[in-house]
Parts: sequence; C-alpha cells; structure tokens
Amino acid sequence: MLNGRACTLVCACAVYVATLALGAGRAQAALFTVSLDYDGGPGCPDVQDFEAAVRARLGYDPFAPAAPDHVLVRITPGIGVMDGRLEWRDSTGKWVGDQTLPVATKDCRHLVRALAAALAVQIQLLAAAREPDDGPAAAKNAGPPPEPPTPQPATRPVPRSVPQSEPPSPPQSRPQSTIAPITPTTTPAATVETTPSAPSPPSGPGPVWALGAGTSVGFGMSSSPVLLGRVLGSLGWEHVSVELAAEASLPTTSRRSDGAGVAQQHLLASAAACGKLTRWKVCLLANAGEVRMRGEDIDRPTSAVMSLVQAGARLGIVQPLTGRFFLDAHADGLVNVIRGTGELDYIAVWTAPPLAAVLGVDVGFRSR
Repeated sequence: MLNGRACTLVCACAVYVATLALGAGRAQAALFTVSLDYDGGPGCPDVQDFEAAVRARLGYDPFAPAAPDHVLVRITPGIGVMDGRLEWRDSTGKWVGDQTLPVATKDCRHLVRALAAALAVQIQLLAAAREPDDGPAAAKNAGPPPEPPTPQPATRPVPRSVPQSEPPSPPQSRPQSTIAPITPTTTPAATVETTPSAPSPPSGPGPVWALGAGTSVGFGMSSSPVLLGRVLGSLGWEHVSVELAAEASLPTTSRRSDGAGVAQQHLLASAAACGKLTRWKVCLLANAGEVRMRGEDIDRPTSAVMSLVQAGARLGIVQPLTGRFFLDAHADGLVNVIRGTGELDYIAVWTAPPLAAVLGVDVGFRSR
C-alpha cells in the first residue's frame, strides 16, 4: 500500500510540473509580432519614438520585419485637426482592417501617444485571439498523460472494497481538473472582443467640400494687368481634389496715341484637378469663356465678343485659419490657346501673347 500511494503522488507531481511547463511555453508563444510601416509626417516623432511608446505599454518588443502581419501608421495634418490612421494587412498584402483617430490638436506628440496605445491594445487582442488556436492541440497533448496514472492507484492497490477504492479517485482527479483550466486561460472572451474591432470601416474618410471667394491679378490677358474676382467650390479627398470656379474681370482699356481705345472685360469658367501633399497642391488647370470688347472715345463705337481658352498648371499652398476657414494662395501659368486681337478702325490695338500668368489669394470655408 505504501509503495502504491508513493507512486501515485510521484505521478501527480510529474503531471503538474509538465502542465506548468506547457503553460510557460504557451505564454511565450503569445508574444504577437508585426512588421511596422510608419509615416508621421513633418514635425511628428520618428519611428523609434513610436516603437518605444508601444513597447512601454506591452512590456516587450512586438516589431519584427519578417512578421506575417503588417500594420501601416499614417499621420495627416488637416484644418485644425490631425488624422491618425492604423491599417492592418495580412502576409499577402491584403487589407484586413483599419482605424482612424482624428484629434483636434496641432500637437503631433499627443496623437502619436494615442496611436501607440490603440496599436498596443489591438496587438494584445490579436495575441489573445490566436491563443485558443493552440489551445485544443495543447489540450489534446496534455489531456491523455493524466489519465494513465489514475487507473493504476484507483483499481490495483485496493481491489477488496469497491466503495472504498472509488473515493480516492476524486482527490486524484482534482489535481487534473485544477491543471486543465490553465490551458484555456479564459481567452474566449478576448476572442469575442476582437471580432468587432477587426471589421473597421472598409473605406477611408469621406470627401470634404469647400466654398470660397478670392481675387487675383492676370498678366498677358490684356495690354495691362487685369484684376479678377472669383467664386469657387471644391471637393477633396486625402490626396486629390477637384475645383470649379467662375471669374470676372474689371474692364481694362488699350488706347492709341490719339486717345481712342478698346475696352475689354473677361468672363471665365475654370476647372482644376489637384494633387495634395500636406499643405501644398499642384493642379492641372483649364479656363474657357469670352472677352467682351467695345470702342471708346471714337465717333461710332461698336462692340464685339471674342472666345478665350487657356490651359496650364497651378501651384498653391493652403494655410488653416480659425475654425474651418482657410487661406489659399496660388500662382497659375497659362497658355492662351485662342489668341485674340483688339482692333480699332481696322487697326490692331492689342494682340494676346502666347503665355499668361495669374497670381491670386482665396478665402474659404470647408466642411471639416
């Protein structure tokens, strides 16, 4: 009897130690790693500072260039706000999920800390979600070893009385039941929480509309600089925008030496397609409209209308103001596709040059 009980105790201890070793191995396997692609933009902490913030929250380094899971971190400045974006991709580069954090501040460090906290939480949830995948296999491997020692002490040492041999079996099964819950570690709750966090909105932020008005000075559109006023509307996304505008000029007059002249007024419609990078934008531009001309200080003044078509490029910079207002300064380089000539008494007074330029400033209001 003493030898049988000693054998039972030794077997139970061996199972307990083996299960503890299995739990330690699974804890090491739970260290989830990702590869990081970070772009903080100008004025923001660099990638080393961002990684340090995530490590401080997790207690280990989760970043490995060869990890199958990839996370992209992007910070984009806006009008009065800064947008932070976390985007997850699998080993094939396919989109898995994303999360956007708009922060109403110009302090990029505050947004970086918020992004680091969000990434650390998602890494913990993904690590917990993948742990049960290993649990059933571990349970299958760890389950059978406790069973062989239980029938040996329960049936062989006390064959005489069946009712007395059965009570010792529950104490021997209790160490097994207390060890068995170590493998699940109550992670199903974590897997349920990760499910809603993964399917983030499939698309990025919606377009931003803006309305504005401004003034500009045109060169090469008449014999003297032309003062123009315009109203505009635009629709923009993260890196592209489309703009429509209507422009009108004050009348300008080209005169001969005797004082007679031709007055001109420009009426134009404008369209621009722009690419944006932070506050700068580069646009392809087209203008179409008419030039209304009439004679001045002559015996029989007449009038005429001439078509005007221009094409070119624009370079602009946007400066955020208070609230959702902004200031947009731009310089346009244009080609006069249709070159008109102003005549007086069948004598040319002014002919449009091949090239024109416009310098302007707009003030506008955007939706967000």
